[in-house]
Amino acid sequence: MLQATVTRENKYVLAIFLAVVAIGLVTATILYLAVDKYYLLYYWDAISHQVAARKLVDWGENPGLGQIGTVWMPLPHFLLLPFTLVDSLFATGFAGTALSLPCLALTSVFLYKIVRALKIRSGLVFPAYAAVTGAMLYATNPNILYLGITSMTEAPFMLFFVASAYYFYNWHQRGNRLRDLLLCSIFLSFATLCRYEAWFLPIFLILVAIAFAVKKDVRNQQKILSMGIAILSLSSIVFWLTWNQYHYGDPFEFSNAEYYSASWYAENRPFRELLFLQPTNVLSVYGVTALTMYGPVLLAAGAVGYHVFRKSSIDGKKILLIFLALPPLFTIASLLIGIGEMSYWFNSRFMVLLSPLLVVMVCFFMAKLSTVTRNRIILSSAVAALFVYQLFTPAFSAVITVNDAYGGYSVKENLLAIQTGEALKSLYDGDGKIMILTGSGLEQRIMVTSGIALRNFDEIIEHSTWKASFREPWSYDRWMVITNHPGSDAISTTQYWLDRENELDTHYEVVYQNEYYRIMVLR
Repeated sequence: MLQATVTRENKYVLAIFLAVVAIGLVTATILYLAVDKYYLLYYWDAISHQVAARKLVDWGENPGLGQIGTVWMPLPHFLLLPFTLVDSLFATGFAGTALSLPCLALTSVFLYKIVRALKIRSGLVFPAYAAVTGAMLYATNPNILYLGITSMTEAPFMLFFVASAYYFYNWHQRGNRLRDLLLCSIFLSFATLCRYEAWFLPIFLILVAIAFAVKKDVRNQQKILSMGIAILSLSSIVFWLTWNQYHYGDPFEFSNAEYYSASWYAENRPFRELLFLQPTNVLSVYGVTALTMYGPVLLAAGAVGYHVFRKSSIDGKKILLIFLALPPLFTIASLLIGIGEMSYWFNSRFMVLLSPLLVVMVCFFMAKLSTVTRNRIILSSAVAALFVYQLFTPAFSAVITVNDAYGGYSVKENLLAIQTGEALKSLYDGDGKIMILTGSGLEQRIMVTSGIALRNFDEIIEHSTWKASFREPWSYDRWMVITNHPGSDAISTTQYWLDRENELDTHYEVVYQNEYYRIMVLR
């Protein structure tokens, strides 16, 4: 009987994984072929993550560990690296699909497994269809699905976060199984090396491990092992602080870096004024964004499910709730203290952190419904109603993560950067390096669009004035790309040469020009 149950569970797991991968591949292919060949690269950060990954091996200056950088956590770039080395995947954005889509599918599997684990210890009836529905509600939400086929870091982070939640709950319910605690700690260390929203979780895990050691009647050796394994979850945070101290002389460089850190952006853009220390505005923005992403039916089902959750007799229910709630609470806190940004569509991708908690609550709603009625028509209608909003939101342009991505993609300097990259692709003959004076965001768009190996570019941003090539480019770089609308991290360096156009003209001739950009080659 047990073997038959295990076999059936494995079939569900395999079916969920394959279904999500198939949906993702079909979606990505249609978007690329029928809508826009740059659809998977709409996000500025999707481009930047691909470039950051490939720079680890394909860069002219200090490749390898020297390109790990700061601000962005490095694990997603290492995972993305092998796919970015395939030129066709790199140029189209399918490198991100190759990484993020399996992560999306596996996250759906772990959500299914969390709900099924709850079934074992609950007075409620958790039918398999409830867990499958929850898993598919996550994967087929158009906002989450788009993140799951791009190079953004949300998909790998969500995998490690949800996997750690699953093993955390298993360990908490069966404290003698240190294997579950070890797996939780490992996945948490991976999550903390993907995004900062996970940084509260190791502290929470350690506190729970201490409480376990104090309350449980187990051997001292097991108590010590439990606390030691929990402390292991801090390893990536310690590594990141040490890395920043070693390379930048400041363990918190990732939070202080000019032009790139979240706090710098928050202080230099208007969203902070609306949100900083204004809880009403923060909750309004967060709530409306959640309503737009998930829809009223799903949120209402989640609210009912939360009521059922509170009344249920499941052991450890509160501890699981806190674990799943910490990352979205981190987002709300960051908005309140002025180091995070969000509007009703801008940075809406942060709302994906709420999805595991919402999915589990919705599954409680379905479990309760199945105890109230056995009518298949009613149950099927309820399940169908949960999917209606998210299946029809694309028709009404309500996919806010796509709107967020397209908002940056559609600005004039970006569209002209794409044209410039395509022109460079046709002009470049493989001879000589290319100085690029545009700012990092625009230069990365040009690099990817051009299809030219990254090692052939000579990047000049505000921190590059030490280069000899900056003062005398014609002695080092045969080509030059320059803009009159540079990004924030190349304003003074670009202006330096815009003020010396006559000197440039004595060495270079213009071979392509549009309203914002010029491509020049040595005379």
